[in-house]
Amino acid sequence: MRRVLEYTENNLIYMIVLLGVMILAAVFWNLYRKEKRAAKRAREELKGGEKFYSSFGSNQKTAYVFVSEKGRKVLYVTPNLELITGIRPEDLKTDTELMTGLIVRREARIIGRNLETWDKEEEFSSEVNYHRNGEKELHRGKITIIYCKEESGYLLILSDITEEYEHRREMEQKLLAAQKESQSKTDFLSQMSHEIRTPMNGILGMLSLLKAHLNQPAAAEEYLKKTENLSHFLLTLINDILDMSRIESGKVQLEEVPFSLEQLAEKLDSMFRSTAEAKGIHWKIEMQDFDVKYVIGDEMRLSQVIINFISNANKFTPPGGTVQVLFRQMDRIGNDLHFMIRVSDTGKGIKEDFLSKIFRPFEQEDASTAHNYGGSGLGMAIADSMVRLMNGQILVESEEGKGTEFSVYLSLPVSETQDEKETPIQNVTEEDPAMLRAIEAFTLKGIRILLAEDNDINAEIAMEILAMEGAILTRACDGEEVVQMFKESQSYSFDVILMDIQMPKLDGWEATKVIRRMNREDIDIPILAMSANAFVEDRRKSQESGMNGHISKPVDYDEVRRIIGEQLWAVRSH
Repeated sequence: MRRVLEYTENNLIYMIVLLGVMILAAVFWNLYRKEKRAAKRAREELKGGEKFYSSFGSNQKTAYVFVSEKGRKVLYVTPNLELITGIRPEDLKTDTELMTGLIVRREARIIGRNLETWDKEEEFSSEVNYHRNGEKELHRGKITIIYCKEESGYLLILSDITEEYEHRREMEQKLLAAQKESQSKTDFLSQMSHEIRTPMNGILGMLSLLKAHLNQPAAAEEYLKKTENLSHFLLTLINDILDMSRIESGKVQLEEVPFSLEQLAEKLDSMFRSTAEAKGIHWKIEMQDFDVKYVIGDEMRLSQVIINFISNANKFTPPGGTVQVLFRQMDRIGNDLHFMIRVSDTGKGIKEDFLSKIFRPFEQEDASTAHNYGGSGLGMAIADSMVRLMNGQILVESEEGKGTEFSVYLSLPVSETQDEKETPIQNVTEEDPAMLRAIEAFTLKGIRILLAEDNDINAEIAMEILAMEGAILTRACDGEEVVQMFKESQSYSFDVILMDIQMPKLDGWEATKVIRRMNREDIDIPILAMSANAFVEDRRKSQESGMNGHISKPVDYDEVRRIIGEQLWAVRSH
């Protein structure tokens, strides 16, 4: 019995030991399998993470760095870090301060202060200027930091945005320039509105006073005189504004035809000598060192510039002062003539602080200038723009109280002869004494005029004023009608045609061409444009169409009488 009990007892021990071993084996097996699964999962996560971060590296302008929250250890860096920063990934893992050293010091301090207050809820982002490792060239970068709470770390996104930044700066500069230009145009329009409304207010006011004093001839005449002066000022202002507008829009086309600098000087002398001497100003104009007679360029535009300078010199020079115009040949290189035209005076001079602004539109030295001397403040801006279009330069020297010098430096091609066919229309009489006497005595009495004018009011004004001088008028209402009326008339039924330009059915230029092609004895009848088309280009087109002259609206009827007299004298003298 004892043996049986001992046997049973021993077997039970063995069974308990075996069971324990089996339990331990199961525990160890489970632990092994768990560790194996964890390792596998870790490998898969690592592999997936590497794949994930590696995909970032495909963007050559952006690098990614993952830093642990604890210990600030670099756990992963995309391979393109060196391309962007010049730092090798393995170097960054051992020295995280390398990154901070690239950023411009002042900006690095600012980022440091901002990070101290960062709440980690939103991503942190900042643009910085930085140097690639070992380089002096400055780059523009963007740093973005994202706190990854689950991964207990920070994802740093480093981007090179140099090209984007430069493009953005370029766009910002263009926007700023556009805004500045827009503001400039707004200021220009505002000033233009003021300048136009001022004389308009005067004109309307004078007309109101005139209506109230119609029974007082002396007062009415004074109001009419002032209204006329204001109207002329307003017309000059409008012409200057239109010139500036065409210059700014690039629509001004310079003529390139032969002209004589000597003849230009003679015309300026004829235009200004009498008025200067009447004011008591010593006037002098001279040519110096010229061995060239003709140059190729735009005589009308050049004369416009010099006339502006001479007008100002006469305006601001007191009696007893001097105004001098000098044409001087500087040099001749190849076929180009370099020359200077200087207009100097002993007038009031220009304040030093105004010299830098003298060529800006609507700029005048002070408010009293316009009040005492008139002017729109656009003449100098137009002159400067015209000379620039000619590839020339204007230099100004002035001393307050002593006088001013405007010097225009130009280079124009030399022309050996003047092509008469290219001579632009000039409504200026030659200094023939017999002709001058005839023109002075000329009247429109008995002169037969064919008037082409589609506007009823303009036609009524023209017909009444010309009829008051004794002219005999026939009106055509459009271009086709004037052609038909001339065609159906007997030869030499009309002495002159006054031709509007902008008319329905056929404009004045085309109507003139048709008339010039007719098979008649009198197709050389003087045809004068009388139009609101007032630009130099319009005058040239009138000449090219076969017209003999161009009169701009508003019409000066004394000028109409004079030009008709010139044309009829020329026809009858031949």
